[in-house]
Parts: sequence; structure tokens; C-alpha cells
Amino acid sequence: MSDYERSSTARVIPPARPRKLAKVPFVELADGRLQGVVSSGSAIERVYVSSVAAGTYAYACSTNNNRPCGGARGGFCNHIGALISEAVVQYGAERVARYLRADLGDGEASAQTINAGMSATRPSPADSKAAASVFSRFLRHLTYLELPPTTAPLPEMQWFPATRAQSTEVPPQEAGAGEEECLDTLTEPVDGLTEALTAVDAFDRALTGGLLRPRPAQAEGLIALADAVAASPLAARAAEAAEKAAAGAASEDHFVTLAAARTALLGAAHDALTARADEVTGRAREEATVPPAAGGQAQNLLAAARSWLCDLARTGWQGIDHDVVSGAAQVVSAMLPEPRLRRLAALLDGFAAELAASCPGAALERIPVRRWADLWARGMLLTLPGAAAAPAAYTATGRLLPLGVDVHEHATAVQAQVHAVFEPADGTAARLVRASVSVPKPDTVLGAGVWQLLRPHMTLLAAAGEGRSMDLTEMPVTAEGDLIWQDEHARPGEPADPFATARVALPTATTTSAAPLDRHPARLAEPVFLEGYGIDRDGDTVTFTLPTHRLPVDTDRVPAAGPLTPQSVAASSACIGLLRWDAGRFRLQPLAVETTVRRKPVAVHAGAWAGGTTDKAGAKAEKAATDAVNVLRERAGRLLRK
Repeated sequence: MSDYERSSTARVIPPARPRKLAKVPFVELADGRLQGVVSSGSAIERVYVSSVAAGTYAYACSTNNNRPCGGARGGFCNHIGALISEAVVQYGAERVARYLRADLGDGEASAQTINAGMSATRPSPADSKAAASVFSRFLRHLTYLELPPTTAPLPEMQWFPATRAQSTEVPPQEAGAGEEECLDTLTEPVDGLTEALTAVDAFDRALTGGLLRPRPAQAEGLIALADAVAASPLAARAAEAAEKAAAGAASEDHFVTLAAARTALLGAAHDALTARADEVTGRAREEATVPPAAGGQAQNLLAAARSWLCDLARTGWQGIDHDVVSGAAQVVSAMLPEPRLRRLAALLDGFAAELAASCPGAALERIPVRRWADLWARGMLLTLPGAAAAPAAYTATGRLLPLGVDVHEHATAVQAQVHAVFEPADGTAARLVRASVSVPKPDTVLGAGVWQLLRPHMTLLAAAGEGRSMDLTEMPVTAEGDLIWQDEHARPGEPADPFATARVALPTATTTSAAPLDRHPARLAEPVFLEGYGIDRDGDTVTFTLPTHRLPVDTDRVPAAGPLTPQSVAASSACIGLLRWDAGRFRLQPLAVETTVRRKPVAVHAGAWAGGTTDKAGAKAEKAATDAVNVLRERAGRLLRK
């Protein structure tokens, strides 16, 4: 498989672009239509629901109380024209034209050429049946601003890297010293890894074609998965599930078993890769003892989510269409307000958005095979009662020294995760911990604009942005080392330079093993500190070279939500980062670098804007996001609280 097919964090759809929402507060490419809501020019309380069908260009426009638009007689009205223009701003002209299957001839894609190309076919008006569905989706869009945040970790957000910073091409230069003597410690084969991933890939290819009527090659992939876990407690159940699935007769329990077998193999891969990372970093790791999860989750919603995921498995990625994918919407809407279901809801929401943007599956030129199988399998297991819970195992009192901030984001959710060293007040060994805050969001709030949604719910973000420690008193912590952040258990401490922490405290800090469900190579994110490296530069590709290994730098994960850029990484002399593994190799995700600007040493942090910023670019992005949120909240106030 290609790197794209075997990547767990492959970017499937580009993020939306910021835009002004006063005229068109809502636009989306969904359900086989370009659709959205356009403000009336004459009455602030009135909106028009407009849509254009892909392929046929059948159009409809009516008010939210179902009165037809007077301008949509014989062709597109001004509301539809505004909808097309704003869709191009938000998604880009090429994506809109491709989705609508607009024939532009030899013309370059733009709002004008798309509109003209569709209008030239003399499209017919559609009925108004879709208006209620579109308006309902708009109301759902508004509710994202009404949903509460959570400081419980959402591990599945690791599959959704943040909106990336604009890549800046770096001129090539000679490799750093010591390249010829590199031993490539991180690239040496890991025992059993290839065999485990081969079995996973075989199952993933079977899932791609759908398991309603599996072909012989798909049946072989299912059997290969069962054979790979033949020596485990899952052996008998996996063999039965593979046999039933190969015959096209798999039940929900069989699909759960197949998801569990796949997860077990990737868990073993995670453990082997973690051991290699610990060997390189010299880090001590303690086994986590996870307390029993509390119940109380809504069984009907879990069952509905599981049913939808089983439908996906039967259909396969090549068979997805809007009817299949849309089945997730009501389930996710019901789950999001429930904190105990937020983890599964955030996963399904991001997954369904990617599938919807990729419909029809039969027309896909390439498929993110491992990524979608990952999301499917994790979703299946999270529908089991209690699987998503992460109860606190103990409390922590002492000093917290932030290292850096990682951001995870998809269209309707964002999570900021602070990696830090915790020094217990009782004098025991320092250990690595994480603290997270996540919140649902509209898809038009992205980049630096996400901080305004996250900042009010975690004082640690301001401390991390300012380079300050936090003093904790009885802060709840999970067995895996995730702080369940509560502001009342923390107060700002003394200034603490993250690079000083990385040089002094990080090398001796211990860490905790992941819980069984969270053992997956994509979840590997080990804080490391590097300095004295050479730099290989080839266009946008940056590789750090050290005496014992060469480490590619994943500049694709440098977020747009901060001042860190690929260019500053390529000019750095020291780096705090996360050691990750994806698509067959280790990579370094930078969190902060030390570089030289105008002959002066400067530290540049990805999370520097978390607590607020005076940087022109950051302030401009936050203002644009503030304006967008204000428009949506005004609409929510009028439409959701009537």
C-alpha cells in the first residue's frame, strides 16, 4: 500500500477556510448538494434555505417557513449566487466544482465560472422537500456553540491533526555533520511488527470492498486476521467471526470481534514501537492499572451508533453514498450533549464528515484504507458499555511544568493537549502528564480562532503560553497520566522556561503505559528534547540528523494556531517535540524550537497564542473567528431560543 493508504493520520479533506458569515451564515457540501442558509436583505429574522444538486444542478430556494423565493423563477436567484460564492471562499473553487460535477470547459474554476457553467444547462427547479433537512442541519450547526466543553481526554482526536501552518519552502543545504556515520536506531526492524501490520492490512483491504458479499480475496483477508490472533484469548471468537463475515452473514457481535482482533494486533504493534522509543530515550515506564469504568451511558445511542458502523462495514468504503453516511447525523446530535458519550460522538462526527465529503465511494481515486479502518474499529469498540470511560485513579499535588501544546482538530471539534512534567510535592520521581480541553465548534472557526473557544475553560493554556508553571492541589489524574483539569485545583506559579524543563527535568521523568484500548501506533506521542543536530533540507522536507539516528520532522503537523512554522523548524538549533510513528516510520512533531532571529536566540512555541497574543497574524485570525462566532451566536439566539 502507498504511504497515504497506510497512514492513520492522512488528511482526507482540506479544512474549511475562514470567511465572513453575515450574508451566508451556513454553507456545506453534503447530501449530494451544495446547500446552506442565506440571510434576507430585508428582514433580519428571515433566512433563505438554498441548495443546488450535484450533477443535475436542480435548485431550490425558500424561506425558513417554506415560502418560495421570488427570484428563483427560471434560474438561479441571488441567494443561490451568494451561496456559490461563499462556498468557493470556504472550500475552494476546485473542490466545489468537483463536488457539483460542474462542466467548466476550458475555464478556470471560480464562483463565476461555476455559476455560469451550471446555469448554461438550464437546470430545473427542485421541490422544496430538502429545505427542512437543510434548515435542520443549520440549527444543528448552531448548537455546537451551545455545547459544554470537556477536560476529559479524547484519545481519538489524535487521528485528527490540527489545521496545518502554511508551509514555507526552505532552500536545500548540505547535510549536518555525522550523517555518514548514522546508525539509524529508529529505523531498525522491530520484531513481529511487519507480520502484525500485514494481517491488519489484509483485513483493511477486505473492509474497503464491503462485507455484504465478500469476494474470495476479501475472505482471505478476514481469515488472515483470525489466524494472526490464533494464539490469543480471541482465537475462537475471531475464527467464528471471520468465517461468518466471509460468508456475508456477520452479525453485530461478529463485527465487534473483528474490530477487537484488529485492535489487539495494533496494540501489540504499539507496545513494540513504544519499547523501541523507550530504548532510544532511556525513559522508564510504569504499567497503568486502570480502575473499573462506571456505567450509565445511554444504551440506545450506543446501539444506534453500532448499527450505523455495521452498515458501513457491509457497504465498504467503495460503496458509501450519502444515504448510508447520513445515518450518523441524528445519533451524533443526540450524543454530543452527553459528556460520557463525547469521546464517541467526536470520533463519529469527524469520521462521518470525511465519508460525506468522499461520496460516492465508487468514484474515489484513492482511499485512506488504514485510517478509515482505524476509525471504524475504534468506533465499534467504543459502543461497548463503559469502554469510553476514563475514571480518575488518584489525585496529584505538586508543581506542573508545561513543555508544549499540541492541537487536534476536525471540522466540528478541537482539542488542545498540554504535555508537561509533574513534580509531586512528596518528592517522588517526576513524571510525564497531559492535560486536555476540547470543545465542539462550527467548521468556520479554525486556526488561531480556536483559542477563544478553548481558553476560557482551562487556565493552564494561559500559563503554557506565558511560560509559567502551575501549582496543583489534589488534581484528578487517570491511570494513564491524563489530568482531568479543574481550575479550582490549580493556581499560577513561577515562570518556568519549557526549554529549561526539557533540559533538566524531562530526561529523568517517568511515564505510564497506555490503557489496553488506547494502545495504537497513532497514539504514540513521546515528549523528547533534541539539540546539537544537523539538518537535512530538501524543499519542505526537514530531517534532523544525530549521531545515532536520522529523524524526519513532521512539519505537516505544525499547527496554524501558533507562530511556529516549518521555516523556523528548519532553522532551529534545539527542539521540544513529540516522537510519533505513522505510515511505517518514526517522525518528530515539533512543539517548540530555539532559533536565531536577527542574531538573537528566540524560542518559538506552537502554543504561544494559547493565552492570547499581540502578534498581528494571530490577532487578525482571532478577530475573524470572533466575528464569525458572534454572527452564529446571534442567529442561535434568534432561532434556537424561540
